[in-house]
Amino acid sequence: MISRCLKASLLWLLLWCSLTPAFAEDRITEDKIAEITVEGNRYIETAAILAKVRSKVGEDISRKTISRDVRHLFATGYFSDVYTEGEQTENGIRLIFVVVENPVIANVTFEGNDAISNKKIRALLKMKPGLVLSPRVEREDKNSIRKKYLDKGYYQSEVVIQTKTLEDGRMDVVIKITEGAVTRAKEIRFIGNEHFTNEELTETLASRAEGLGSWFTDSDVFNRRRFEADAQMLQQFYLEHGYMDARVESTRLMLTPNMDGFYLALSIFEGQPFSISGIELQGDIIPSREKLMEKVTLEVGDLYAISKLRSSIEGMSELVGDEGFAFVNVTPSFRRDIEKNTVAVVFDIEKGSEVYVRRIEITGHAKTQDHVVRRELRQHEGERYSAGHVRRSKERLRRLSFMKDVRLSKTQTETANLVDLNLDVEEGKSGSFSAGITYSQTYGTGLTGKISEKNLFGGGYTADVSADVGGAVNNYSVGLVNPYFIREDVSASASLFRSQTDPQSFVAYKQDSQGGAVGLGFALSEYARYSVNYRVTNTTLELAPNTQPADVSLSIKSQIGAFATGEFTQSLSYDTRNRVLYPSQGGIQSVSLGYAGLTGDQKFYELDISSSNYMELSDVWTLRAAWSAAAIQGYGGAD
Repeated sequence: MISRCLKASLLWLLLWCSLTPAFAEDRITEDKIAEITVEGNRYIETAAILAKVRSKVGEDISRKTISRDVRHLFATGYFSDVYTEGEQTENGIRLIFVVVENPVIANVTFEGNDAISNKKIRALLKMKPGLVLSPRVEREDKNSIRKKYLDKGYYQSEVVIQTKTLEDGRMDVVIKITEGAVTRAKEIRFIGNEHFTNEELTETLASRAEGLGSWFTDSDVFNRRRFEADAQMLQQFYLEHGYMDARVESTRLMLTPNMDGFYLALSIFEGQPFSISGIELQGDIIPSREKLMEKVTLEVGDLYAISKLRSSIEGMSELVGDEGFAFVNVTPSFRRDIEKNTVAVVFDIEKGSEVYVRRIEITGHAKTQDHVVRRELRQHEGERYSAGHVRRSKERLRRLSFMKDVRLSKTQTETANLVDLNLDVEEGKSGSFSAGITYSQTYGTGLTGKISEKNLFGGGYTADVSADVGGAVNNYSVGLVNPYFIREDVSASASLFRSQTDPQSFVAYKQDSQGGAVGLGFALSEYARYSVNYRVTNTTLELAPNTQPADVSLSIKSQIGAFATGEFTQSLSYDTRNRVLYPSQGGIQSVSLGYAGLTGDQKFYELDISSSNYMELSDVWTLRAAWSAAAIQGYGGAD
């Protein structure tokens, strides 16, 4: 840097002397810029360089402007050196920007990285083939790689960047990484805890001390962000158990001398637990005190719990919001009795103005058609605002398998009683393709494939095509579902299928079934649904060659020949799941009654009952409790 400054000073002295002695404080008053040129550039276009230059032809020479031009060219990172020269011409000064380009990258390779793949490291880099390599880029990329390794617990990692100049002036870059060992949490200590044991507090943390169990989850690998979150989780634990004054006063880290582990410490101020002595409401009591109190989950005599406080605020806010008050504000205040360790909670309700929804703006749906999103909304334009309808609208959109995320915000308009809703949706992957090879001792070797699309043509249609071929089994199926057939609360489905089974070397028969099904579904309420389905199947079953009837069971004998089955099914379901894929809350209960005999040869009744319920245990774990039962009974002499 010093040498560059000296060079720049000498060049300016030469320029000063060569141009004219008639300098003012900032400029040469008698000479103007006649021409601006660039020398020394091979890869960077002259026009791109001049675009960064503020000096203009026809203007007076200005030391400040040229100095700024040099700094801006340096700031691009394309050049290792930049300086100016001047030549006197008949028309004025020919200003020359002399640049020394940084080399262009030919290839970037990696050595020594096992924990992080080349693809993931390459995504972090600014060094890419065809771009310019500068010291700043090298420094930033080294820091990015180092940070990535720190996030994975590698505190001993080192990154060295080596370069090799090629004959054409370009440069090969080799990034050598020494990963070292993973740095783990050796021990987690708590200071100041009197009411809870170390074991109880440890259970609230995401971090774990080094141990046999932690190796399976890597929870003992030190992560600074996770440890910072642990402090917040610990405070939330105390607030959930009545300790309103609890706080984590400090956190400490001590790295072992060989840098293979950390000792973690959290200093806690616990205070005393407070119980609820009373609950009061004040402000805008809407719709009624009784209904508002039903939303309060805190109870007198219980310990204060922050989760119940939040759920009470959310419940009351939604209840008041259902009356058209979009900007309701529920603020809790506390009256403590320090001697008795009790607290009275006062909820102050400020309803704001009653508003109507003027417009709902939807963004983010690149593939999905606008009406597919709007038909899921329960809050409509022109209607009075309802917090419950807004919440249910978001739930319904999140239930769509091709929606990844939904965000909704409110914007006040220039009219006091009108509000705009901004709905930003993030689409997920709606299609899938799978293929594979199967092997079974019974059915032999086969090929399997399936193509599924949950948002066909952006219209919300579901289409599936699958096939299993080869070996002793050939299965084919195609299906289409329109979730909004005719009207929004009626769905329709249709499918065709064929199944051929010929495992002659293992069992004494072969079977060929083909058919189709159609169905309709009707929404009875926001959560209840009734559906009907009719399925027709034509089946041919025959004994395998060289098989004697005496060698097969009575069940097989009774089905030899060709027969048809026409089954009419009615189903009733109640679905409160928050998502169809990977639900974490709610459940689905269903009962189905099938009747075969209107057409075909088979006559039977079939009953199916099932129940699945989900409870979110954490951000990672969800408990699913499920059961099902089924029964089938022939009639009219059929067994």
